[in-house]
Amino acid sequence: MIRFDKWLSVLTSFGFLLIIISSLLFVYQYLGGTASSRRRQWGWGAVFGGLLLLMRLPFIAYNRELEVDESQMLTQALSLTKYIHYWNDVDGLTQGPLVSYLLILPSWFGGSFDYISARLVGFVLLSLTLLFTYRTVHNLFAAPVSLAVFVPTAFFYLLVQGWFCELYNEYVVLCLLAITFWLFSSLYNQPYPTFGVLLALGFVSGLVPFAKLQGVPTVLVTLLFTALIILSKSPKKILSLLVLLAGCLCCPLIVLVLTLLNGSFDYFLNFYLIGNFQYSYGGSIWQKALDYPTFLQHSGQFIDLFITYAVLIAAYLWVSIRSSFRFNIRSFLVWFGLLHVLTGFYEAIKSGYQFYHYQQFLIIPLALLSGALWDGFYATRQVPAPKVRLILAGWVLLCCLPYGIDRLVLFASSARPVTIRLYDLGQPIPVSPISKKILSYTRPGDDLTLWGWFPAYHIETQLSQATADNITFRVLMPGPQQQRHQARFLEDLKRHRPAVFVDLVNRTHSFWFLNPDVFGHEQVVPIGTYIQTHYQHVATINDERVYVRKDRLRESELPRRH
Repeated sequence: MIRFDKWLSVLTSFGFLLIIISSLLFVYQYLGGTASSRRRQWGWGAVFGGLLLLMRLPFIAYNRELEVDESQMLTQALSLTKYIHYWNDVDGLTQGPLVSYLLILPSWFGGSFDYISARLVGFVLLSLTLLFTYRTVHNLFAAPVSLAVFVPTAFFYLLVQGWFCELYNEYVVLCLLAITFWLFSSLYNQPYPTFGVLLALGFVSGLVPFAKLQGVPTVLVTLLFTALIILSKSPKKILSLLVLLAGCLCCPLIVLVLTLLNGSFDYFLNFYLIGNFQYSYGGSIWQKALDYPTFLQHSGQFIDLFITYAVLIAAYLWVSIRSSFRFNIRSFLVWFGLLHVLTGFYEAIKSGYQFYHYQQFLIIPLALLSGALWDGFYATRQVPAPKVRLILAGWVLLCCLPYGIDRLVLFASSARPVTIRLYDLGQPIPVSPISKKILSYTRPGDDLTLWGWFPAYHIETQLSQATADNITFRVLMPGPQQQRHQARFLEDLKRHRPAVFVDLVNRTHSFWFLNPDVFGHEQVVPIGTYIQTHYQHVATINDERVYVRKDRLRESELPRRH
């Protein structure tokens, strides 16, 4: 968890208390029928949005990197304002172009390429994701059940304090998946599938691969069940399937044409499609599944969310056994939820890299499976409203409990230093000594190349990346296409001729790549030779080596940037 100073701790503790009070009040009004009007629903939605903003504000307004992916995505967006062709000039590794292009939007309204603007975009996407998730469970399940299964997800994003509060590259794909779930829930409730919703579902599904390929299995499962709905309910089955297919193909066909026109199809095919398919730490899927408890244990407060859904499902099993209730083996929504949980689990573990944010692909599926199980049980029981209200109030408090314990442990611990202070909020991005050195040799419009994994220097200097990869992960890590990545990196250096080249690899604080004897730029001989020929080493700051292009050094006067 991230530690706040006393002022922000008081603010977020007050927010915690407001969340509990408003949640209990909502449960009372919602089940009492007084929260069912459209005006009241929008009012409660505004309350939820305000509380979400309050609890996220310390992270949004903290204008420093919280996770390396933030700088990576911002650098890509910054570079795309100069080099507009994704995959040709900017390559997001596992993420698609939608993520990077979306982060350009704040600059159209006078915003900067900084962490505040980026996290504001992330906040909007998160709010939409939660809105569509709520509408999905509301459409599919009875009111008490939908509320019960949404609470763990809502509280997780409201109360988490640390990981999952930064900008992560799943924001866009999770929002798109939430929209597909909502559209599916609308189709599920229709007497027969309408062409408009089918077309919209297909179109949004077609966007998913260009946000992040990792989400494609989830959308394929949704499309499979949509096809089953069409076959069981539509009077025009063939036409409905064709409409769905047409929607799915819109975006892929547009991207295909654009990549062919701008010459990036080869990169798109080999580095994005094939490269992502090959992206793996190694080992069988079964071994990765067996390693999941360790993965979960090191995933911060995600374990709180996982436990609450596990409790919800375990409670269903216990109640079902006690009452001799058996769910219908043909239950459409149970199978829908179960297959999505398995698919989300596969997406989280497939690569073998235990990046905690991958587990967000499990969140909506866990809500769907829990809801499908409990909805079948609830439909067979006549439970008095006061009892339902009491159970849900207890459930709200239970879901808050692990986050409350986390906060108490954090307050009691003096081991962790304060990370975010009130006076840090809203400040400009601090410029490190090495960025000041870089700026002393560069002009507006210059490019910068970083060898290693610390793209924050691009954001500090506002210099675009000269190579498609702004981290050298694929250049340095063994893989079937490593030589192609090395050749492309050298080609980009020759094409864009960055004014400054920085080798970040060192033995003390380098991220991921710690040994210069293995990962230094000299170890890739063609690249090392090119740098030696065309660049001169001018400084070593904090064990990071700065090289400047020789023709730039020969210039008599150099405009200074301030």
